[in-house]
Amino acid sequence: MKSDTLKWILVAIFALAGCTKKEENAEKEKPEAKRDDKTITLTKEQREHAEIKTETAVVEDLDRTLKAAGRLSENLNKTAKVASTLEGRIAKLTADINDAVKAGDVLALVQTPELVGKPLELKAPIDGIIVERNQAIGELVDKAAAVYVISDPADLWVLAEIQERDIAAIKVGQDASFTVLAYTEVTFRGKVVRIGSKVEDQTRTVEARIEVNNEDGRLKPGMFADVEIITTVEKGILAISDKALQTNGEEQIAFVEAGDGKYEKRVVKLGMEQHGRVQILEGIKPGEKVVVDGSFILKSEMLKGEMADED
Repeated sequence: MKSDTLKWILVAIFALAGCTKKEENAEKEKPEAKRDDKTITLTKEQREHAEIKTETAVVEDLDRTLKAAGRLSENLNKTAKVASTLEGRIAKLTADINDAVKAGDVLALVQTPELVGKPLELKAPIDGIIVERNQAIGELVDKAAAVYVISDPADLWVLAEIQERDIAAIKVGQDASFTVLAYTEVTFRGKVVRIGSKVEDQTRTVEARIEVNNEDGRLKPGMFADVEIITTVEKGILAISDKALQTNGEEQIAFVEAGDGKYEKRVVKLGMEQHGRVQILEGIKPGEKVVVDGSFILKSEMLKGEMADED
C-alpha cells in the first residue's frame, strides 16, 4: 500500500516538473515585442483627451523684421501754430485743449496799439485739434509767439530709434507695425517715410519716421511704441507654427500625423523665425500634417516609452 502511494507521488512530481519545463521553453520561444521609438500610437480616447490638433506644413513668404523702440508724435506736416503778427494783450480766447477747429475759425482776439478800437483776430490756419494752449486772457503776447498749436490727429508719426549697426537695413517705403501699452492686443501699421541723416552722439541711433493713420483717434502723441520694420521678405519658405516644436535634449522635434492614431517623431532643423512661424530646413515635407496642439502630450508618451525600454 505504501509503495503504491509513493509511486503515485513520484508520478505527480515528474508530471509537474514536465509542465513547468514546457512553460519555460514556450516562454523562451515566444518572440520579443518590437517597438518603433519614432512612432507614438494613441487611442481615440487618448487623442480626444489630449485635444490633438494639426496644421499642414506649407510653403509661404516670411518677413524679416527689425525691432526698435519708438514714440508717437504729431505729424508736423499737418501741424500749425496760431501766432500774433503784432505785440499786444490777449482780450479773448475761444478754444481750449482738444477742441476741434476749422480753418478760418477765430480763436483769439489781441488788443494792439497799432489797431486802435479794433482787435487783431487770430484765425486757425488748418482743420485740426488744439494740442497746445500757451496764453491766458489778459497776458501780453509777443510778436510771432504761438498762442495755440493745432494738429490733425488723423495722421501721426512714429519716431523709431534705429541702432547704428542696423541703418543699412532701413529704407523709405518699408512697411512697419507697432504696439502700444494702451492696446497691447492691437497691432497698428504704417510705412517708413523718412530716415534721419545724423547719428545721435549719445544713443548712437538714427531716427526713422513712420506715418500712421489714426482716424479712430486711439493713438496719442507721446505714447511709447514697440516697432517692427519689415526689412526683407523671404519667399518660398517651408514653415510651421512654433507651437509644434518640442525640445528633446539638444534636438528640436515635431510630430507628424501618420494615420490610424499614429504620430511620427521628426527631428527638425530650423531656419528663421518670425511672428510665431518658423522655417523648416530639414525633417518635414510640404503637405504633411504637423501636430500644433497636444505635441507636449506626445512628447510625454515618447519619454515614457523610452523609460520603459531602459527598464
